[in-house]
Amino acid sequence: MPPNRAAHPTRPRVSEWHCPGQQSGWQEEQPALALIELPSTGMDLRRLRGQELVARAGTALLHGAHEVYGYASPTARPRRATTIGLDDALLDELGPSFRPGAVHTSARSALLQWRLRQAPTDTLDRDELALMLVESVLGDAGPARPAGPPPSPAWQRLARALDERLATGFGEALSLERLAQDCGASPFHASRVYRRVTGSSLHRQLNRLRLREALFRLPDLRGRLTELALDLGFSSHSHFSSAFRAEYGRTPSALG
Repeated sequence: MPPNRAAHPTRPRVSEWHCPGQQSGWQEEQPALALIELPSTGMDLRRLRGQELVARAGTALLHGAHEVYGYASPTARPRRATTIGLDDALLDELGPSFRPGAVHTSARSALLQWRLRQAPTDTLDRDELALMLVESVLGDAGPARPAGPPPSPAWQRLARALDERLATGFGEALSLERLAQDCGASPFHASRVYRRVTGSSLHRQLNRLRLREALFRLPDLRGRLTELALDLGFSSHSHFSSAFRAEYGRTPSALG
């Protein structure tokens, strides 16, 4: 007989996870609650429901309660993520919109995550922000779509290799030729496969990773925006500010 569920949902259980940087092989984890994991710094690999994924900023990972998943850390870069645990009663309210898997998150979700990290603990504001973030991430996932023919294993491997290369080198001056060469493909094939598998261009994903990193480093680099811009591969302060405003609807100085 299943355990009794709470009459009313409890608050989302928000926590910040961080690692100073350590490589590791494949290990397994089994969360007690359904979990939304939102990486903000660094990258890991995940095995989730038969898929191998790159966990990095711009992706949310949705884990079912008691569902085993695998993780590995191929680099020694520092990593940080926000996690939100959801109990059964809250899942009931969310309905079928919570589907374990990976979700490409929107700029709105990134801003809500940023605001959640700035909010004082144990406050109404923080609880509401957490619920808004959950709703935003589930909205990013969109409605369930009929399963079509999946990309070939070779295309999936190439897209994953390109994703991993972008996630570890977004601060570098990456050209299409270099990205493709590093992943063993021609520039045309790399560009085509990445778009078909992920729905995004390589340039769009590179820019998104740089801007997600910028968003979460802003609190520590107030007044040093030129330094941040150049460190992340932007050509100038104005180039960075323009890209940031296009993504988030406001300038970095307005947030910092």
